[in-house]
Amino acid sequence: MKKVVNFLNLIEDNICAILLAYMTITAFINVVARYLFLASLPWVEELNQAGLVILTYVGAAVALKRGAHLGLTIITDKLPEKAQDIVFILGCIAGIFFCVVGFKYGYAMAAREFASNVRTQGMQWPEFLYAMWLPIGCGVLGIRLVQQIYYAVKRLMEKGESAEWRP
Repeated sequence: MKKVVNFLNLIEDNICAILLAYMTITAFINVVARYLFLASLPWVEELNQAGLVILTYVGAAVALKRGAHLGLTIITDKLPEKAQDIVFILGCIAGIFFCVVGFKYGYAMAAREFASNVRTQGMQWPEFLYAMWLPIGCGVLGIRLVQQIYYAVKRLMEKGESAEWRP
């Protein structure tokens, strides 16, 4: 099981790194093209928009995994450890609700775009290829939220012994 989790961690990390590098390089190329040729490359804007959606959700999952999400902890820091874990679990449950809603409406949007054969303006690619990343990203983030709830519950049951991650 540990090997599977490590493999999935590696995939998430590499997706983020590759997408960020790709988006940076192509955006730079597009800026140079606008400056030199007075015209932009339409494929850069379209693919960077898709990359941004993917990077948002996969990056949020990576940040959650590493405990790197920004948060205002002025109140929760004053709570006992057990209460902090309970508040963390409630936050994860709210995140799962967000992911379920995003998955549901993202899937519906992608299905409508697939059924109506909507095309992108610049490259005339099927629009659902971009929309499908919303439910996929919400699914990945939802899995990480469930994983963090598991670790928090494990911490609560072990009465203070550290599990894998501490918010």
